[in-house]
Amino acid sequence: MKAIELLGTGEEMHGRSYIKLGREEVKGAMLKLKDSGFNHFVMLSCVDWIDSGEFEIVYHLWSYGYREHVMLSVRVPRDNPSIPSLHGIFPQVGTYEREMHEMYGIDFEGNKDMRPFLMEGWHDMPPMRKDFDSRKFEEEVFGSIPEIEEDDDE
Repeated sequence: MKAIELLGTGEEMHGRSYIKLGREEVKGAMLKLKDSGFNHFVMLSCVDWIDSGEFEIVYHLWSYGYREHVMLSVRVPRDNPSIPSLHGIFPQVGTYEREMHEMYGIDFEGNKDMRPFLMEGWHDMPPMRKDFDSRKFEEEVFGSIPEIEEDDDE
């Protein structure tokens, strides 16, 4: 059975099932899909829709039995973004949640392991947000490093 039929919502897009959910629906939908054979958690991704003031969190699942890729899309506000953790359903999702927390500042309620994943000692805004000023950061961090002058003879 297709994911869209199981959940009663969604559309086919680029050969995948694309299902938009509210933050309060994602846990139940994930459990229903897992119990129905969508038992391979592929990845978690995030899109910063800065103009609409939202993050789109996308869970990617695969069913070997149905040979179907399904994407569950949930939008959360950029200001104080929060969504329930799904690491209890798929333990490997915890690593992705840590990364999304660090890179976008999203809180995954119930995930007790939000320690830095890649950037220990980072105290600036999350770097994958579209309003992160990478030029300013580069100048602050690397601007004081003197240039190396090269000999013309070399």
